[in-house]
Amino acid sequence: MAIPNYFVWEYRTLVEVGSGCRTFVAQRFMEMGCKRIGMITDKGLVDAGVVDMVKDIFTIQGGIKLAGIYDKIEQDAAMRVINDCGRWYRENAFDGMLVVGGGSVMDSAKGVKMLLGMGATDIKNLMPGNLGPYIRPLGKPLGVRDIFIPTTAGTGSEVSPLAVIFNEDDKVKGDVMSPFVPAEIALLDPDLTVGLPSGMTVSTGLDALGHAVEGLTSPEANCMADSLGIHSIKLIMQYLPIAASEGKNLEARTKMLAASNMAIMSFAMGGMMFPIHNVAHAAGGQLRISHGQAVGVGMPALMEHMPWHYWPKAKELAEGFGVKSDSQDPAEIVALVREKVLGLMKECGFNPHFDKALDSAQRETMFWAVKADPTAMLYPIPDDSIKAIISTVFPNV
Repeated sequence: MAIPNYFVWEYRTLVEVGSGCRTFVAQRFMEMGCKRIGMITDKGLVDAGVVDMVKDIFTIQGGIKLAGIYDKIEQDAAMRVINDCGRWYRENAFDGMLVVGGGSVMDSAKGVKMLLGMGATDIKNLMPGNLGPYIRPLGKPLGVRDIFIPTTAGTGSEVSPLAVIFNEDDKVKGDVMSPFVPAEIALLDPDLTVGLPSGMTVSTGLDALGHAVEGLTSPEANCMADSLGIHSIKLIMQYLPIAASEGKNLEARTKMLAASNMAIMSFAMGGMMFPIHNVAHAAGGQLRISHGQAVGVGMPALMEHMPWHYWPKAKELAEGFGVKSDSQDPAEIVALVREKVLGLMKECGFNPHFDKALDSAQRETMFWAVKADPTAMLYPIPDDSIKAIISTVFPNV
């Protein structure tokens, strides 16, 4: 019998879940001793009125002030924007950071926390080679008091010790790893997700599904991560179609937020051995494809062209996806799991292929982008698999 690998489980975030829990935000900052709060968000959430749903809470809570809003965060957590936001935060002398948004907003805020806590002004200097591995013993407390309020049920970034940061010069999505970048407090309020369009609900939900699958099937997975991965898959399979078709269904929205949160905890324990995200990072970095769409498209393609990666956890995947089969052959089980993934996508109206066609030169560029992704340093995808995946997910010119 094999002896399980040693592992460390370290999560530092207090998570509150439920409709209306955002109303605790000012009180929680007061409990932290904060008085001047700076909000980090994006323009789309301002225009959609989501920011007002949080901002208005401060007008009725005395003794604390929402003193500024930074709404310039882009589709990806771009380095130049992180640097600019860090400058803004310092110049305004905030003592509390409020983060309202999806994965890019939260990852950007994590980059800002790194700048503030490490006394830096350029995030690139903290990520040589597009990696910032500030894990034990390098990781140190950053001294930033903060609350994250996610507006999508996808990345789970509010509790993740990982941040994906886009290097615009290299067109590469790099990674920061530190147990001190997640939120101190996360408020998972489904009210802020009910207005999310169906397409975005699906793509962000598939990102969460990708986290669960990747965490569960990583060679570095552990039994605690497995339990979260399996159950988050079950929740996503049940509630993502409902959230997509019934946007105001608070039960579905709440369960998706919880599933996203659990999935990232499983994912983060996987030691960066994430072939789906390898492909997704390359597609997003080169073509600015949204991360959720890239993960969703990559998932069945990896299961088809790199099936052996999933075989050791075939039974666990079958449990999560509800596969009923008497077969003991992991190849057959993984094939059935892939059909479940495609079935979910069909039910949710998601196209498992990219619309953008690539010529031969662009395919060659994409091939090298997959090979150069930081995750490939630890867990490279074989060359023949990369070529097959690219041929599957991108149409020919």
